[in-house]
Amino acid sequence: MGVFIDTGFYFALISNRDLKHPRSIELLQEMTEGNLGKIVTTDYIFDETMTLLNFRTQGKRIDLLLKMEQLFIGTDPLAEMHAINTEWFEEIGKMQRKVTQEGNPFSFTDASNIICCQKRGIRNIISFDGQFKGILEVLE
Repeated sequence: MGVFIDTGFYFALISNRDLKHPRSIELLQEMTEGNLGKIVTTDYIFDETMTLLNFRTQGKRIDLLLKMEQLFIGTDPLAEMHAINTEWFEEIGKMQRKVTQEGNPFSFTDASNIICCQKRGIRNIISFDGQFKGILEVLE
């Protein structure tokens, strides 16, 4: 078993006010106990999470940016970070078009999560957004 970590998990973990914060703590405990197998994320999720955090805090919480950075690239990161390969862009674009529906767009980053999981043999994702249901096994 392995699991991919999406942006919402990281944000909820840092934000005590996030409604999913308690669940993110439970999932973190499962990770540290080794119950979820190999933990993976990507450089796109690092980018998206840092951007989201900075915008949500209006640039007022540099301390949280540093804390978040440590979760990704500190001495003991939560997940093994993979780079999105430019050779995957065509596949990612096809996936984005496949799952996008009128009134319910799907981001290129989210499509890249699916392709990364497929390439790495990962069927599980920790995501609080719901857009991966029916594509990957969602742990929420």
